[in-house]
Amino acid sequence: MKVGVIGLGTMGRPIARRIARAGHEILAWNRTPGRAEGLPADSAVAVRTAGEACQSDLVITVLSDDAAVEAVMFDGGRLITTGMPGLIHACMSTISDRLARKLASAHEAAGQAYVSAPLFGPPDAAASGRLLIAAGGPRSAVERIRPVLEVLGRVQVISEDPAAANVVKSAGNFLMATVVESLRDAMAIVHGAGVDPREFAGIVTQSLFPTPVYQYLGGLLASRQAQGGLPVPNPFLKGVQQCAGTAEQQGVDAPLVNHIHAQSAARPATPGSTGQATPVPSRPQ
Repeated sequence: MKVGVIGLGTMGRPIARRIARAGHEILAWNRTPGRAEGLPADSAVAVRTAGEACQSDLVITVLSDDAAVEAVMFDGGRLITTGMPGLIHACMSTISDRLARKLASAHEAAGQAYVSAPLFGPPDAAASGRLLIAAGGPRSAVERIRPVLEVLGRVQVISEDPAAANVVKSAGNFLMATVVESLRDAMAIVHGAGVDPREFAGIVTQSLFPTPVYQYLGGLLASRQAQGGLPVPNPFLKGVQQCAGTAEQQGVDAPLVNHIHAQSAARPATPGSTGQATPVPSRPQ
């Protein structure tokens, strides 16, 4: 397939590189020039505009948040209308279900298809094809692009409603946000009792919760606590915010979501505290 990739950041570059190496033609665009360096020269072309990237069978957006996706797809020339009829747009960004519905409606009006394809996994999983992709959208569109998505990892089809995949992604990020919050409190308590938090982290990650998320976050938080409780921003709070909004729309009682959301809103701002563009921790997505 001819695949446009819009957004060549931490996740976008390994995604574009892996798809290109699988034999697909890549039209790559990034708002900051020069990010296409390192893509296979025989199968990837750096295009000058996002509109050129949409002259493809499939366009994948890997952008930071709702604002970035809206700015590219709707503002400054309405990118959706520049795509060819029959184009499929797969958005792999962590966006709200509200925006997913807006994108689906706009693409349908343009004779195109929209698939929400948020991903779970770090950049090295994208590079090695070990992502988990939660796909939502028309079954025919999902199946048409499945061979490309499966180059990146396992595809879990959630629903024909694209927004449902985004709810799954935000719910997953909410769970990881609770891991950060609970580990941070537990580390502070054991450290206050004179226990090396790194020893406690070993118990947690080897016996109680032997999973990659706990292992990575537990080691990081333990090291920071041992160094005097240096602050670690919670990079998953955007998922909490999205879950709180979805729960309110649905009339669902979600006390823990609301509690963490309220607590995070009341905290003094720290770099990365919104979960956007934070360097710590960067491994789980």
